[in-house]
Amino acid sequence: MKQIFRDVRNNFLLTAIVSILIGLVLVLFPVKTTFLICNVAGVLLILCGIVNIFRYVTAKGEPFLFRYDLVIGVILCLAGLFVITQSALIISFIPTIIGIVLLINGIVNLKKAIHLKNAGLKRWWIDLAFAGLIALLGLLIWLRPFDAVATTNIFIGICLILNGISNLCTMFGIGRVKRRLEMHFPDDDIIDDDFR
Repeated sequence: MKQIFRDVRNNFLLTAIVSILIGLVLVLFPVKTTFLICNVAGVLLILCGIVNIFRYVTAKGEPFLFRYDLVIGVILCLAGLFVITQSALIISFIPTIIGIVLLINGIVNLKKAIHLKNAGLKRWWIDLAFAGLIALLGLLIWLRPFDAVATTNIFIGICLILNGISNLCTMFGIGRVKRRLEMHFPDDDIIDDDFR
């Protein structure tokens, strides 16, 4: 059980840090970031495609294992070129994807806030409020994205920062539940010291 506590803590902490960092980057560099992400993604796809094609050409003795690598490599290269040359089209789908992700994360955090309430945490409503806000903002981004890329990215960045703060609040709430369990079951091994 102590491994479960540790995994949950690490998951929330990592998600919160990544969410806040990406949010800050989007707020500070709203336009450059999006095009940079598209170009980097395109280059990575092309590199993966080249690796697949090279593997197909050099693996003549193993046709069974690598027989689809040529097709996959060509598709990856074409996809990379498409992402780089049609970055504006790709960017138009980003708000929809992030909106759906935030909506799902908000709904999941709503459920976790209810669990914190059932565990007897007094300030469970803070987690509930953050989770509800994230779910609503995700729904707004998904259904009503802004026309301007910079405005959309700044708004998405703020939402990601709030999402990170929400995850941190949930993580601290779980930590308080853990300490409460420790008080009731001091000799039980469900609690581990590095979760404090």
